[in-house]
Amino acid sequence: MPSWAPASIRDSSRIPASAALAPNEQIRPAPAHRWGRYADGNEPDVGGFLDNVEEFDARFFDFFPKQAEVLDPQARWLLRTTWEALESAGLPPRRLSPSTGVFVGASYQHYRDMVVGDVVQTAAGLGNHNAILANRVSFFLDLHGPSMTIDTLCSSSLVALHTAVRSIREGECEQAIVAGVRVALSPLHYVAMKNLRALSPSGASRPFDAGADGFVPGEGVVTVVVKPLGAALRDGDRVRGVIRGSAVNHGGRTSGLTVPSSAAQQEVVSAALGDAGVSVESIGLVEAHGTGTSLGDPIEVEGLTRAWRGVTGRSQFCAIGSLKGNVGHLEPAAGLAGLVKVLLALEHGVVPPSLHVVRPNDHIRFEETPFYLADRVVAWPRGGEPRRAAVSAFGMGGVNAHVIVEEPPVLPVREMLVQDSHVVRVSAADETALRALAGAYADALGGTSEVELGDFAFTANTGRAGHRYGVAVQGADARELAAGLNDVVTGRRAVSRKGGKAQPSAFMFTGQGSQYLGMGRGLYAVEPVFRAALDECADLLAGHVDVPWLELLFGDVPGRLDRTRYAQPAIVSVQVGLVRWLESVGVRPDAVVGHSLGELTAAWVAGVVDLADLLRLTAVRGRLMESQPGEGAMAVVHADAEAVLAAIAGHPGVEIAAFNAPRVVTITGLADAVTRFCRDSGLRTQPLVVSHAFHSAAMEGAVAPFVEAVAATALSAPVIPFASTVTGAWHTPRTATDPGYWGRAIREPVRFTQAVAALGGIGAGSVWEIGSHPQLTSLAKASWGETQPAWLSTLRRDRTDQVQLHNAVADHYNHTRTDLDWAGLHQGKGRRTTTIPTYPFNRQDLAAPPARRSRNEPSALSHPLFDRHYEHRSEGQ
Repeated sequence: MPSWAPASIRDSSRIPASAALAPNEQIRPAPAHRWGRYADGNEPDVGGFLDNVEEFDARFFDFFPKQAEVLDPQARWLLRTTWEALESAGLPPRRLSPSTGVFVGASYQHYRDMVVGDVVQTAAGLGNHNAILANRVSFFLDLHGPSMTIDTLCSSSLVALHTAVRSIREGECEQAIVAGVRVALSPLHYVAMKNLRALSPSGASRPFDAGADGFVPGEGVVTVVVKPLGAALRDGDRVRGVIRGSAVNHGGRTSGLTVPSSAAQQEVVSAALGDAGVSVESIGLVEAHGTGTSLGDPIEVEGLTRAWRGVTGRSQFCAIGSLKGNVGHLEPAAGLAGLVKVLLALEHGVVPPSLHVVRPNDHIRFEETPFYLADRVVAWPRGGEPRRAAVSAFGMGGVNAHVIVEEPPVLPVREMLVQDSHVVRVSAADETALRALAGAYADALGGTSEVELGDFAFTANTGRAGHRYGVAVQGADARELAAGLNDVVTGRRAVSRKGGKAQPSAFMFTGQGSQYLGMGRGLYAVEPVFRAALDECADLLAGHVDVPWLELLFGDVPGRLDRTRYAQPAIVSVQVGLVRWLESVGVRPDAVVGHSLGELTAAWVAGVVDLADLLRLTAVRGRLMESQPGEGAMAVVHADAEAVLAAIAGHPGVEIAAFNAPRVVTITGLADAVTRFCRDSGLRTQPLVVSHAFHSAAMEGAVAPFVEAVAATALSAPVIPFASTVTGAWHTPRTATDPGYWGRAIREPVRFTQAVAALGGIGAGSVWEIGSHPQLTSLAKASWGETQPAWLSTLRRDRTDQVQLHNAVADHYNHTRTDLDWAGLHQGKGRRTTTIPTYPFNRQDLAAPPARRSRNEPSALSHPLFDRHYEHRSEGQ
C-alpha cells in the first residue's frame, strides 16, 4: 500500500448512467439552431450534442442577463455542474474549505471566436478565455487553493485529475474540484477535424472495430470531487471510487505531431501501475482512449500490451472498451467521461459494451493480449481483491495520461439509532426554486425506508448550501415528510427569508412542578448529545443524591419525583441536556430568565456558575426546601396583582408566591389560611398540588444554609443578559454573584411578570421554554409586548420527545431569519450522504442575440475554412 492516502472520487455530474452502462447512443445531427444546414445544402454534422446548451440561471451565479450573454456557455455549464457535483457529493458549495483546489480540462473557445468576438471589455467577458474557466469557479465559491485550466487537447481532463491528486498529496489543497468541459458552438472545429481526416465519414465512432473510420465529436461537462480517502470515510461521504495511481508523459518526436507513440503509451501505463502498486491481474476493465481510428487503436493496444506483458503472461482476462461510441469524443472532457463510465461499471458490477463493434480490428490480435473486446454486457463479480479499472486519455499533441481506479471500500454495518422524527430543510435563492425543490424532495421520498430516510435528511440538511429562502419540515416518517413538503409546493406552508440582522433568542427555564416520571426518556434513546449530557449530570450528581440518577428519572417507582429533593435536580439535569442539544444545532440564547428553580439553570447558561456547582447547589436546595415544615398549601388566583394584594391583607398567613402574569398570581401559606382565602376572597382560585408552601415563611429555615452553600461557590458576572425574577429587572454583576440574592430567591415572591416584561425589550424573534413540560409560555405571552415572537417548547408530557423537539427546531428556523447548525442535528447517528435531488436551477435561454453581428458582416459559413471544407469533401467524393 502506498504511503499516501488514495484519493477518493466523491461524485460526478452531466454524464447520464444510460450513456455509460447500456448500448445507448447519444449521437445525432447538430441542432438546427446551432448552425443548421450548410450553404451548399449538405446536412449538418453529427455528434453527441448537449440539449439546451444556451440555458443558464444567471441570477443564481451573480450575473446580470447582459453579462451572462457574453459569458461562454462552457463557463456557464462548468459553474452549474460544479454546484451539482458538490451537492451530489454532500458538500455544501458555500461552505467548502478555502483550500479546495480547482482543476479544469478545456481546449476550445468557440463562443469567443464565433459569437461575441475578442473585444469584450467586461469581467464577464474574461470567462471566454480558457485560463479563466477554473478561476471563475474559485472566484464564485471563494476558494483559495490551486486554480488552473489545463489544455493538453484530448487528455486535458485526465491530466487535470492527475494534477489534482498530486496537489492533494503535496498538501497544496485539502480536496479538489476536477472538471472537463467541451461545448462546441462553432462548426469550424468540425471543418478543421475533417481536414485532418479525423472525423468518421459514416457518422459513428467504432472503437477497435475493423470498420473504424474516425471519431464523432461529442459535447459534455464532467465534474468530480476528489478528497483523501481517509478524510472521506471520516466524514461519512459516499465514496464512488478510489484513485490508486496515475501518470502523465509526452510521446516525444514521432513521425508527426498528431501521430501517437506506442512506446510513450507503454511508459505512461507502466508508471501509473507503479504509482498504484497493484497487480494488473486485479484490473478487470480498461477504458481506452479508443477514438476508433485504424492507426490509433492498434497503437493503443500495443502500448497497453507491452506494459502489461512485463508483469503477466495471462491472456484475455481484462475487458477493453471505449465510451466514445455512445457519446462521441468529448476531447478535453473525454478522460473524465471515461472515468465516470468506470465508476458506474464498478458500482453496478457489470462491464458495459462498446458500441458499433461488429468485427475486431484486423491489425489487433486480441488473443495474444491480456484484453478481450467488450462487445456485450459482461458480469463483473467481486473476487478476493477489490475490483479495479484503468482509464487512458491521449492528447493529439502527444500528452498521455493513465489512471488506475479502484472500487470504494466496503463500509462496515452501521449501528444507527431508530428515530422518532426527522427534519428536512429546503433552501433556495428564490421562492419558485424552493417550491420546485420541495416537490422534487417529496417525489423522491416515496417508498423510503427508515435508514434511507435518515440519510436523505442528513444529505438535505448538511450537503446543501443555505440560501436566501428556506423552510424546514418535520415528519415522523416519509409519508409525513412528503405531505409537509407538498404543503410547501402548494403554498399552504409559508417560507421564510433568511439573512439580515439576526433576531435574538431568549430561553425561559421552567421551575418545580413540571417534572414527571420518564421525562426525557424518549430523547435519551434517540439523541446522543442529550444522552451524553444527562450521563454527565448523573456522574456529577452521584455524590449528592442517594439513588441511581437514571433509575430515578426513568425507573418505575411512582411518587419519587414528587419529592422536592429529587424533583429539583431532576428538572435541572433535563434542562441541561436540552440546552446542550440546542447548542449542538446552533440555537443559543441571547438572554435568559428562569422561574424560581429555573433561575439556577439560567445562571448556568449565563455563565454565572459552572455545571458541577449548578448540580451541587440544586441538590442542596432541594434537600433544604424538602426539610422545611410541610403543612402549607398554594393556589393560583385569576385576578390582577392589586386585587390579590388587597384580598390577602385580610388573610393572615397567606403570601404572594409569584406574580406570573397580569391576571395570574400564585398565593402560598399555611394550609388552613390558603383554604379560607380560596373560600372567602371572592376571587377565582385554583388549588395546586404541592408538598410545601414554597416562597413563604415556611421556607425561612432553608435560606441561611443555602446562602452559605452559594458563598462557597465561585460565581461570575453574567456573559449574556439575565433577567432576575426576584427584582423583576436585569441582573447586574453584583446581584448575580451575591449569595444573599440566591437565598432570597427561595423565600421571596417570583416576579416573573416583570422579568418577562424586561425580556420583551430585546426584540426576540423566538422564546424557548426549556423544560420537560411547558408551564411558562402562556403566562409569558400575557406579559409580552404587542409584537409576539415564536413561542417554542422543548418537551411535552403528552408528545413524543423527539417529535416535539424537532417541531420546535423547525418552527424556530421557519419563523426567524437565523439558520441552524444542521450537522448537529445528525451528530452521532451514523448517517451517510445519499442521492437526493439537486438544486432546480431557473435556466433561461441566454443565446447571444443576432444583433451582435452586423448585417453586412460575412457569416461564419463564408469563412475560408469552409471553402477548404467543401473542396476537400468534393475531392473525397
